[in-house]
Amino acid sequence: MKLYGYLMGLCTVLLLSFNMQQNPIHKKWKLVAEERSYLNFDYTRYEGARDRLDSIQNETVQFLPDGTFKSGDGDGKYILTKDSIRLHLGGKVRTFKYVLNPSKLVMESDIRESRFIVRSRLYLE
Repeated sequence: MKLYGYLMGLCTVLLLSFNMQQNPIHKKWKLVAEERSYLNFDYTRYEGARDRLDSIQNETVQFLPDGTFKSGDGDGKYILTKDSIRLHLGGKVRTFKYVLNPSKLVMESDIRESRFIVRSRLYLE
């Protein structure tokens, strides 16, 4: 019976330590670049506009563990799923696909316009 108690205690400690591990997205990120691409509705390159890559300075976003974020545009809420992040800010919602490693975060979204799709890719470090 004592062994059962020890095992239960050990399992509880292990489960709590896994829950307390910080998600790598929970930190302050510096936005370093934004890339815009223009696509046809079949996702081939749209020839009527030029793609751009803009360097960005002095912009940050901080994702907090409680589901909120802070940015230069204001404070909002976010929801993470397996490969997407949904941002709620100022009554608007925007969803991004994201790829994350410990030192870089790339967020991408597509916006349908009347003649083409605008793909916006944000690079954060």
